[in-house]
Order: sequence, then C-alpha cells, then structure tokens
Amino acid sequence: MSGPRGADALSVRIETFRRFSGLFASAPIRLMSRVVSAMQSQGFPDQATAIGDMDWRTVPAGDPEDPTLREDWSRQTERALEQARFWLEQLSSHPLGYNLDSVGYPLLIRAWSEMWRHQVGLEFENRTGETPEIFVFHGGNQAIQAALLGVAEAWRDRGSPGARPTMLVPVPTFSCPLDQMALQGMGVHLLAPTDPGMDPDPADLESIPPGTAIDGVYMMPVTNPTGRTVPPERIRAFIGAVLDRWPHAGVILDSVYVRLHPAHDSLLAWYREDERFRDSVIFIDSLSKTHGMTGLRTGAVFTRGGAFAGGITRYAQNVMAGPSNLMQGASLALLAPYVTEEEDLQRQALELQLRIGRHMQRRRRLIVAAAFQRFAELLDTFQPVLPDPVGFQWEGSMYAVLRLSEACLAVAGHHGVSPTVAFFLETGYAGVPLAGFCGNPNLVRHGLLANPDEERLTAFQEEATRYVRLSFGMTPPPEG
Repeated sequence: MSGPRGADALSVRIETFRRFSGLFASAPIRLMSRVVSAMQSQGFPDQATAIGDMDWRTVPAGDPEDPTLREDWSRQTERALEQARFWLEQLSSHPLGYNLDSVGYPLLIRAWSEMWRHQVGLEFENRTGETPEIFVFHGGNQAIQAALLGVAEAWRDRGSPGARPTMLVPVPTFSCPLDQMALQGMGVHLLAPTDPGMDPDPADLESIPPGTAIDGVYMMPVTNPTGRTVPPERIRAFIGAVLDRWPHAGVILDSVYVRLHPAHDSLLAWYREDERFRDSVIFIDSLSKTHGMTGLRTGAVFTRGGAFAGGITRYAQNVMAGPSNLMQGASLALLAPYVTEEEDLQRQALELQLRIGRHMQRRRRLIVAAAFQRFAELLDTFQPVLPDPVGFQWEGSMYAVLRLSEACLAVAGHHGVSPTVAFFLETGYAGVPLAGFCGNPNLVRHGLLANPDEERLTAFQEEATRYVRLSFGMTPPPEG
C-alpha cells in the first residue's frame, strides 16, 4: 500500500473509527466500510476487505491472469440490464400489475431448474398440479426468510409442544439469518464447533442435552462464513446425524457459492444418497454472487420437502415477496441459455462463473499474502482456520479468517478496542470481527437463545474475538 503511513495514519484511523462506532455499533460491516470510505477520501490507502459484494470493476483491464475477464463480465451485466429495460417498457402501461403471475416467472423457474441440473447435477421441477419444488424471491435473504417460515409452519402443523420452533445453528454463521430468526421469534441453539478449523462435525451434536427440541437447522457448507468448504462426506454425516435424532427437522443449506466452486458438480451429490434428505433439505441459491448482480436482488429456494412447502408457498404468493419485474427481466437474460437449451452458451456461462470465482480467490491470495508479509507480528503462527496458511491456494472461497497474535491483542487493550479494530488501526485492513458471526445480541435481548449458559459456547465465543474475517469481492489487489 502507498500513501500516508505511521503515527499520522494511526491517529486518523482512531479518530475516524470513534466518529462512526456509535452509529454502526450493531453492524460491524457497515461500520468498517464507512470508516474505510472516510479514510480513502483523505488519501489513505485503507482497504475495505470486510465488504464482499462482487463487481466486474474490481478486475484490472488486461489482467495478466485473465485478460478478457473484465470485458466479458461487464458485457454479461450490461446485456442483462438492457433486457430489463425492454421488459419494463412492455409493462409500462401497468407496471405494478404483474409479479408472480407474469409470464416471466414460469420461464425463470424453468431456467433456474435447468441451470441446477447442468451445473449442480440435482433436478428440481415445478409440475402442474403438484407441490412446487422451486421458488424465486426478491433476494437471497428473502429466500432464507421463506425457508424459515416453512420450518415454522411445519412446526405448527405438527402441533409441537413448546412456545416456539427452535433452530439449530452451527457457528460461525452470518448474522443476517440469526436476525431473521430473532425477528420471527424462533428459539436458536448455537452449536459451537470442536474442530480447530471450525467446521461442523457430527460429534458436536453430543453437546446438545437429551430431550432438546430441534425443528430446523441453518448452515452454510460452501465457503461460508470462514472461507472453508465442509467436505461433502462430513456434511452428509452431519445431516444424517441430525435426522437420526430429529427426523422432522428441516435442514436449510445456504448454497449461494456452490456454482463458483471448482467442484460445483459434486459438492451436493450426497443429496441423492439418502431418501430422508429429499424430505428434509432446503437449498438456498442466488445469482448475486455467481453473476456479480448483488443489487439485482434475486434468490431461490429448492426443496422436495412437502412438509415445508406450505409456508414457503404462502410467502411466495405474497406480491411483496416475489421477484420484481426488473429482476425477472434481467435474470432471464442471464439464464437464457438454459431456456433455449443451447449447450455451447451454457458451457460459456459456467466458464465465466468459474473465472469470476478465480478472480475472487486471486484477490484473497494477494491480500492475505501481503498481510502476512507486512504485518507478521500481528498474526499468530497458529492459523487453524486457513486451509493453506502458507501459499493461500485453497479453492472456491471469497473469505479468510486470520488468528491474531498476542501483540495485536496488546494493541487492542491499549486502545480499548476489539482485536479486529486494532488490526485495522495498525494495517488499514478493515476486516470484520469473527465474534459477530458466533452470536446475536437480539437473540439474547429477547430471551430466544436456547443455550446462553453453555460453557463450551461461551469459551468458543471468547476465542472468536481474536480472529479477523476478511472478504474479497470489491477489494482491489494491494499496490506494490
């Protein structure tokens, strides 16, 4: 990095962080993003590694690793938005009169179905007169919300005892789904990992006391949120162990990165190996990551679990939850090869997705390597969460979680800030505290956390405070 350095940079970072910390105290990603924006406006070379939205503008023109990626990616985006313009013009006489019932929605369902069949190897289909298996929503977060409502509706249909349905959530996980569970009044049992790499394991379930009611599970097995991808055989074993104990549970798998992963066609193959998975698993997908269209707001649910389809269907029929006309037009442009069944274009589309994934991984590799080279004293020699803490070459990931050293903890204590903020003050790398992915204040505030006094969970949450989580979407590579 170039630009102002040293004590001057440190003092300005402290002042800027203090200015925004009260306003964004409950949203660390927004806090660090705003702080970095303010620093950059003053000429400092700080990097918002906390922000993971994907954008073709992060690709340098003539990138030596993929010289045409910027052009190919931007062309795809522009074509999709141009198609959306034509779509809106067709509906200009009554733009608010179409949503789920418009002609685009059935085509969009078919296109997404074909994309999953070609890219992931799993077949879902909406057949006339039968329970739907595919639902498209106005964003990935709405898709998650719909899946949670499906679990809650199934809980009510069973006439289950207890005041509320309870979700089992292996941590670390994203805070957004935890907030959604809190907003819906669901109980949440946070499951701390025993694996040093923080991957969920069937053995972790032994910590849950006998008689505990679990109605659903939420987890993110592909690259999220630590950057690791849980091996398919472990995911299969974990879900199998959950269903052995709670056979009625709905298992929500946030899989929005699966089609960016080099092993996209095999990561979910375990789904076909156990008939119970058909009735229990709910997949979440999105075009935001694989196509760099975060602002388009497009997400999908795939499930054959009839017990959960009722709540999801009623949510999908709410016009405010459905995909907008703009999203339908743009998404159909992106997925057109799967409607027209043109195999060459399908291969090109998949190739571009994987190139986008490699671009993100290159950003991660460059930034993490630079961090270890320049700021080694702030990073621990023990890095259990990094699959490759030497060459940083692991596949399919936009994220990296680094363990901070005792020296960094001392800096944090001196300034009265978290270790993650201390790392930023010293380096200009604005990551996010991993601890924010291991709990949720709203669950505690409303008495929804099922195991608040569990010693293992408390110990893990404390350990998580010394980790910084970096992501590499819109982050440019380091200079020099």
